[in-house]
Amino acid sequence: MPLPPRRPPNLLRRVFRPSWENLAALVRGEDRQDLSRAEARIWSLALESRRVPHRVRNLGRGWRLEVPVWYVERAEREIRRYLAENPRPQESPPPPPRPRANDLPTWLAMLALLSFHALVSRPLPSLGLYPQQWLELGQARAELLLGGQWWRAATALTLHGDAAHVLSNAVIGGIFAGLVCRELGNGLGWLLILAGGVLGSVCNALIQNPEHSSIGFSTAVFAAAAILSGLRAADGALDFRSFVVPVAAGLGILAMLGSAGENTDLGAHLMGFATGLVLGLAAGALKRAVEPPVRLQWVMGAAALALLPAAWVWAWLGG
Repeated sequence: MPLPPRRPPNLLRRVFRPSWENLAALVRGEDRQDLSRAEARIWSLALESRRVPHRVRNLGRGWRLEVPVWYVERAEREIRRYLAENPRPQESPPPPPRPRANDLPTWLAMLALLSFHALVSRPLPSLGLYPQQWLELGQARAELLLGGQWWRAATALTLHGDAAHVLSNAVIGGIFAGLVCRELGNGLGWLLILAGGVLGSVCNALIQNPEHSSIGFSTAVFAAAAILSGLRAADGALDFRSFVVPVAAGLGILAMLGSAGENTDLGAHLMGFATGLVLGLAAGALKRAVEPPVRLQWVMGAAALALLPAAWVWAWLGG
């Protein structure tokens, strides 16, 4: 005896207790659960034409089309009917996976950060250099930065109060920077991280009192965390939940790592996160449209490599 058709639940259950099924797994089998972007778009249009509720999610490795459980039978029937009426041509083989970015530049950058702290934190009388000189010349003092000493937005990223400060920034920053570079490549990734740190320093100076000073690479660290959140959010543009969750996760990281401690500059962390989020969203949109060529990656990498040394040259010449 055939089972009676499943009745849709009432409105309250649909709103407060949604449950979704992966339509591709039902139509094509458990071994092919994800769709290409083109397939997800076509299936979505087919269901929209029949007014079947559904949602499309970007998982990074592929796309997924999900329907409420009480519409599964109808959605599966409509998609099977569409596939029967529109047989697919022979699929071309998928493109080879993008080579993974080399982590060595990130390790070297963090080693350089530690080495620079060791250099500037000890007096060198033979050269006439003392730690206080570096601090006075490079810290992001709001009134001086906004008064035209723009190098301070970059040089402040390289200065730290003590060994524990620089070590924590090197470890956590290395993790986030490595993840960003795996998504965008070392050239674009590091250029955006440093740009987020510099812009975060400028924005922080705008909201602080004129006497406020800021140092530390943590502004760029939180920019890197926000760039990751922005990239994930941009990947989930077809799904509001996929947009919100990565940003919320990034704000959680900010709350856990960037809002405690006596000498914590919360404004710098917030501004670094905000600027990084904007850059991450823009990079995610660009990434979907075009892949930066290798030569451009090298150019951007060279610009990132020269940014901080050039800022210190400017500081010594302009100071």
